[in-house]
Amino acid sequence: MDKASSSAVDFSGLKKIPDVAFGPFCREHKIKIDPDLGIAPEKPLKDGLAALYDARAVPSFLHVMAHGLPVRESVWLACHAAERMVPEGAEPPKTLQTARAWVYKPDTKTRAAVLQAIEEADQEDPTLMAADAAFHGIVKGLEDEVKSPPTATPTLVFAVLLSAALREEDMDQAEANWQDLVALSVDIASGGTGEKHS
Repeated sequence: MDKASSSAVDFSGLKKIPDVAFGPFCREHKIKIDPDLGIAPEKPLKDGLAALYDARAVPSFLHVMAHGLPVRESVWLACHAAERMVPEGAEPPKTLQTARAWVYKPDTKTRAAVLQAIEEADQEDPTLMAADAAFHGIVKGLEDEVKSPPTATPTLVFAVLLSAALREEDMDQAEANWQDLVALSVDIASGGTGEKHS
């Protein structure tokens, strides 16, 4: 990755990313970072993300982003990433539709709809994990309803992002796809909807 492409992404406005140090955050969430990258543990988390991007550490960048975003934003990112794996021209699967509805209004009704979609889904559905991420999401009002560990949703979101990032075999297309996923995640982490990158 050249300097021009690195500087094209602005990581300064990630208001949805917690203002914490990179090293302790990664240790807390059991995210392994290659020590050879030389990222100072005391760096702010958003600067750590920028360093991972510059180093083209794709899995680590996506792993940190999945855990760094609040639950609803993280699931929303997974929905966008999953949509990219739906065949062109195909109708969005019910799993994706219900996961999006959950993001807009996470309550017992939308969660039940997500579960029904999951139970009826084809196991090859590329958006199934995004629905799983929504179903396991612990947000205000669902703390007593959801029995999943807090790590469930970000782990599933990371899996969706990684699948979306690695779906292309053509190297040029894979690079473009990676850059699109970065732009999408940075937009959402900055308070945007990600729609302009869909």
